[in-house]
Amino acid sequence: MDEFNERIDVLKTLKFIMNMIHKSMEDEFRELNITGPQGMIIGILMRHRKMKISELSKKMGLTSSTVSGIVDRLEKQGMVKRERSSDDRRVVYVNIDEEFRKKSKEVFKKVEDKFRDMMNKATEEEHDEIVKGLNTLKRLIESNKQ
Repeated sequence: MDEFNERIDVLKTLKFIMNMIHKSMEDEFRELNITGPQGMIIGILMRHRKMKISELSKKMGLTSSTVSGIVDRLEKQGMVKRERSSDDRRVVYVNIDEEFRKKSKEVFKKVEDKFRDMMNKATEEEHDEIVKGLNTLKRLIESNKQ
């Protein structure tokens, strides 16, 4: 394989991995009637409680307008609520509806357990290699932004 194809193979592998993770998450989220991206937002909010759209956007690596659209759909379904800050009325937070939080807790636990079980199959050396490789790729991508 020539050098160009080896470099492109990194992108193909990443795309394959992301598609597999996405499919796995969607299978679990189907019982809650939410998409993968909606599930990711719910998962972030379950872990961090209320957040601004800009904070959610940063965590997901998506634009604020994209995240806002996803939150709009979740809000229409009664899964999240927007709340104005009592300190600054211009600031709006997104939080999970408490009824939905109770209902979805088990599904999110299954998603986390599934990923943890998969990663526990790796040896310590394999885990270190994965983390090292991903951090190297992250560094290379970040250095390319400049």
